[in-house]
Amino acid sequence: MQITQIQLQQIGLPLQTPFVTAHGTTKLRITTLVTVYLDNGYSGVGELTAFTDSRYLPETQASAWTVLQHEIAPLLRGFEFTRPSELATYLQQQLRGNQLACAAVETAVWAAYAKRQQQPLAHLLGGNVRPIPVGISLGHFATTTELLAQVTASVAAGYQRVKLKLTGPADVAQVAAVRARYPQLTLIVDANSAFTPADLPALQQLDQLDLALIEQPFANDDFVQHAWLQQQLHTAICLDENILTLADAQTAVALKSCRAINLKITRVGGLTTALAIVAFCRQQQIQVWCGGMLASGVSRAFDLALASRMEFTLPGDISASARYFKQDVLQQPLELRHGCLQLAATPGLGVTVDQQVVQQHLLKEKWLRL
Repeated sequence: MQITQIQLQQIGLPLQTPFVTAHGTTKLRITTLVTVYLDNGYSGVGELTAFTDSRYLPETQASAWTVLQHEIAPLLRGFEFTRPSELATYLQQQLRGNQLACAAVETAVWAAYAKRQQQPLAHLLGGNVRPIPVGISLGHFATTTELLAQVTASVAAGYQRVKLKLTGPADVAQVAAVRARYPQLTLIVDANSAFTPADLPALQQLDQLDLALIEQPFANDDFVQHAWLQQQLHTAICLDENILTLADAQTAVALKSCRAINLKITRVGGLTTALAIVAFCRQQQIQVWCGGMLASGVSRAFDLALASRMEFTLPGDISASARYFKQDVLQQPLELRHGCLQLAATPGLGVTVDQQVVQQHLLKEKWLRL
């Protein structure tokens, strides 16, 4: 197989409500759909999930577009491969970092390859097409009353796990209020690096609230202080932004920095590395679960395919299309039924992009001819 051309479509998707984290507030999610065309007649779509700024990860929409046009496309000109994993290995050998840009192409190739193999992508990844239990990630709210209302709505909708975004130690009281209202709810908190070791007393308070996980309390490049914190707490620490490669996961386990990993497909460079991390976590008895990037239904479909593997026992941050966006890009948006989402059991990704919707939200477009 060879890639003959790549289509980039940057779109702006308005959110239902602003999504607030320690990194800032998002009202319009700017993202890019990346469609690859193969010389065998098959095509597949992935997504460039970078944000417009570098507060979460170093790559941005602008920088990744540059890399796709001026580095990745030239590298792929004439490159032949038989499986998507060969493409992933080649890009890792030729480029340093740039995981989000590489993942946009690599995942699209996986989708095309699944069509060619006449199998649902989930089957190629070692999973099964079935209803996948999912959770919801709630942004930060200014008042406890607002937060409780959102948690109540999420539980009523059927979400089987709720994650609360924290912006600092002051938010511990809100978490305590949620736990008091819902003593049996599977609850995670995500600090997005908003805490420091000086905030140990607040973290110890969280440790008393029967949480499933405390995600990313310290800096996104730290393993040592997280290892110290894990020794202080009974609750499992989960790393997210730290894990960009399999080597990062190995470092975290070697230092005992965490007992769980939030695995985001695009953040680690694509499905090939994601599968390697899953295998490593299974071997090391580290919990792994599927996170989201506030992305379109295209990325959610990849997340669901991966989360169909047996290792993903904790409902991931996948959520229904209508949870975040006023209008998703799928012809048949992912809908929550009994706390689960399910892909179509058709060859490929299991979803179809609605180009009319894409055109309504299109910001810019580029064809890369290889």
